[in-house]
Amino acid sequence: MSTTIQDGKKPAVAPGKEPFLRRGRIAWTLAVVLLLIGLAPLALMAWKQTQFNRVALATAQQEYQLLVAETIAREIDIHLDGLRAELLRVSQTLGGAIRRTGGPDAELRDDLAGVVDERMPYLRYDYFLENDVRSVDAGELTDDLKPIFDAGLEEAAAVLIAAVQTRPDITILSVPILAGSPPRACVVISAPVVSSGRFRGVLSSLVDLEHVWDLVVSRRWPGHTVFGVDRSGRVFSSNSAVRPRPGQDATDSALVQRFLTSSRVGRETLQFIEIVDGEEIEFNGSYEVTRQGWGVFIQAPLSEVYRPIEAMVESTWNTALLVLVLCVAVSWFFARTLSHPINRLAGASSRFAAGDLSTRVSVRTRNEIGELAHSFNVMADEIEEQIRKLKRAARENHELFMGTIRAMAQAIDAKDPYTRGHSMRVNRYSVIVAKELGLTGTQLREIHVSSLMHDVGKIGINDAILQKPGKLTDEEFEIMKTHTVLGANIVAPIRQMKRIIPGLRWHHERMGGQGYPDGLSGDQIPLMARIIAIADTFDAITTHRPYQKAMTFDEALEVLERLKGVALDGKIVDAFFSAYSKGLIKSEGIEKSILAEGETTLPEAAPVT
Repeated sequence: MSTTIQDGKKPAVAPGKEPFLRRGRIAWTLAVVLLLIGLAPLALMAWKQTQFNRVALATAQQEYQLLVAETIAREIDIHLDGLRAELLRVSQTLGGAIRRTGGPDAELRDDLAGVVDERMPYLRYDYFLENDVRSVDAGELTDDLKPIFDAGLEEAAAVLIAAVQTRPDITILSVPILAGSPPRACVVISAPVVSSGRFRGVLSSLVDLEHVWDLVVSRRWPGHTVFGVDRSGRVFSSNSAVRPRPGQDATDSALVQRFLTSSRVGRETLQFIEIVDGEEIEFNGSYEVTRQGWGVFIQAPLSEVYRPIEAMVESTWNTALLVLVLCVAVSWFFARTLSHPINRLAGASSRFAAGDLSTRVSVRTRNEIGELAHSFNVMADEIEEQIRKLKRAARENHELFMGTIRAMAQAIDAKDPYTRGHSMRVNRYSVIVAKELGLTGTQLREIHVSSLMHDVGKIGINDAILQKPGKLTDEEFEIMKTHTVLGANIVAPIRQMKRIIPGLRWHHERMGGQGYPDGLSGDQIPLMARIIAIADTFDAITTHRPYQKAMTFDEALEVLERLKGVALDGKIVDAFFSAYSKGLIKSEGIEKSILAEGETTLPEAAPVT
């Protein structure tokens, strides 16, 4: 059975005029396809198992990192505890010798030299003799380490003196010290020398922390970086020659930041992003805290952490693919036969939704898809007809609205023979200037309506004042000034016209604040009102009034130039001049304000939104 839907023009016989005859059911085709792909449950089970194993392996990798970090941290603690115990033993031995001999003997240097090894390459005993401090040392101390060693020893001595009476077995461990090139980590361990209950001096040892680190981190973890940081976030040892390196500030790492902001008494695993060579790379990392408060970190890119997982997933899916390929090949013809007409219908629906209301589909099937296409054509005909009606009604409403507005404006102008046509001219000037300023769409339509109705409030002014042939008295002028508020109040109850109120109320405001009714100034005056103000001013001085003769356009332009920034917005005045220079505002027939043809054309739309 041929199952096709072709795009085309509307059939000669309109859809819906004849009954739709269905001869088949798409369910039959679906039943055949589902039967042929019966191995889908197997693929689903394989996928489920893969997901389960993925989670399990990911958890195992995280636990592995935590275990490595914990193991290294505990081994560092064990090594350092051993060195502290060794130094304490030597200090106690030294205290016993002093008790027997009364002070350091000549063989002390040899005794200290016997303790020096690769772990503790330097030992020094500082003891108090009367008012002097003397030292006996063994081993070698480089010049760059001497001031650091002395500072650590001085700090340790102060602590030991204060604590030795209550804790004779106390030892002090300094923060990791980096020296040499490349930097090598060391620490200073200090222990008190006590004889006969008296504090005699301080025995200090320089410990090669890098040697301890190498002993602990002797294994290799492919793809993983292992490093240690002190309490300030500075790296003191690392198994990486690239990043992070000893001496580097690692506080920009999200994992190190978590360590620094924690209580530094626990461990944690975290996924985070670092920028390496300008590229964002996602890492999985863990850390454990030593008893000294240092952090031992292990991290690796997720691509390395999950490499075994990806290998497992790839193997699983390769097997599943081999099982499913036969079913895919057999069902391909049926799936294509089913999906092709649906895609064609979906395409027609998308074009219709995008605004191509002439889109139709020609029906050649006799199943559910054909029936759906038939219904689409009927629906499209109805929607297209309704949209035509709506557009026609909207156009008529718009024309009625604008006609009413113009009639109202002309009726107001007709009350005063000197201002006949004033609203239409102000409207045209305002629209031209608004276009010159780059306003479009809703803003332009609102200025169009507002400028037409800007004097609607004069409907509430006594005709005797409006039609007075001479200049108004101060009292009459105060009454005339109320037409701005009256106009705003007239349209205020009309929700659709609220956005044109600024043009009605404030078109007599001035940039310097001398206008009315509210004395606004500068940017306090809405743009709509500033545009209408210029158009209103220009028309007022270029038409005959009882109290003045009409100016020429050139004279009027000079007046506008003088009013820039004082009463009128300078930018809008410049836009007016620009429109005039382009010939959009012509000076022939000032009394009718002849404008360039077509320049006030507005797009059809609701007048105010």
